[in-house]
Amino acid sequence: MTTEGRVTLGSRVRGQLNRVVVVAGLLVLLPAVCVVERLHRGSGRRLARWGASVGATACGVHFEVHGIPSPGAGSSIVVANHSSPMDIAVLLWADPAVQFMAAADLFRVPLLASAMRALDTVPIDRRDHDRAQRQLDDLINTRQGRDPGDVAVFAEGAIAPSGGRLPFKSGAFSLAIRTGSQVVPVAITGSDTVLRPRGRLLVRPGVVTIEFLPPVPTTGLTVDDRHALRDLVESAVLDALRVA
Repeated sequence: MTTEGRVTLGSRVRGQLNRVVVVAGLLVLLPAVCVVERLHRGSGRRLARWGASVGATACGVHFEVHGIPSPGAGSSIVVANHSSPMDIAVLLWADPAVQFMAAADLFRVPLLASAMRALDTVPIDRRDHDRAQRQLDDLINTRQGRDPGDVAVFAEGAIAPSGGRLPFKSGAFSLAIRTGSQVVPVAITGSDTVLRPRGRLLVRPGVVTIEFLPPVPTTGLTVDDRHALRDLVESAVLDALRVA
């Protein structure tokens, strides 16, 4: 067998071993997050972040963070590209207090749903526009008049196909304008190499980089400006991905 062949075989074996690590880790971690969060508010989130860190290290994955997760005062709407399920782990690791918005379909997966609820994940029904709008309105009502922390939105609405991108949707930007929150664009690279979009939890060793770009203020904007804000943020993220 050639050296290249041995490397390829070794990579495949490592990937399969990593899959076992990930599956076993999730089966233990997800229910543990639920239990710990019920016992003490905030502990489940810390456990989830610790689990993401330990799991990544065990699989030979290294997270790199550039920039500041939430610069300035007040809460932010963190808007990131979405290339892999790994994006969730790296974003939680980089911004431990972040609250996620996720497709309502994911809440039909029993073990995952319980963990997402424990972490205050907000369901959004992307298939039903009217219901999604009501869910967005409820989130806005809970955020007004206080500093509830950051909300992360994968504005493409789904994991992009390998090597491609999906257009950003405008919901995150409507949310930012209506709550007076700044938008923090985020560019995540390397996650689709480590864990492919349909990789079935086959994790390969590698580096995932998350870059928090300069925030975009929403002061003085109205909901009618959401599309222009979306285009501005999308352009910033795409430019950062091209540079990377």
